[in-house]
Amino acid sequence: MIKLKDILSESFAWDRKFGEPLPTLIDVMNKKNCDCGGDCCGISEGPDEQRPADKEVQRIVKAEAKLRERMLKLEQIFLRDARPENVKIAKDIKKVYKDTVTKFMREMIKLRKKMK
Repeated sequence: MIKLKDILSESFAWDRKFGEPLPTLIDVMNKKNCDCGGDCCGISEGPDEQRPADKEVQRIVKAEAKLRERMLKLEQIFLRDARPENVKIAKDIKKVYKDTVTKFMREMIKLRKKMK
């Protein structure tokens, strides 16, 4: 991605002959050969690309809510019998859920926000 600082520091932008118009952003971007082939230099993102991702994120969030509910029910089943080994199993179930599913959900939301 071309940064504004790089564009402004280019000396060729102000090297022009008398009567030539000032360079536009497109002119500067064309002179600055981008390694990516121009995909990162233009504004090509829009709501059409983001809507399908948002829908899938919502589906995953709903599925995770159901999974969490089932996990908590299972934890309560283990806690009905107050033996120490059952209490430990209930704690382990909750810990594993938090370490795996909750971590995935956080990362997935973070990555979705980075999508352009």
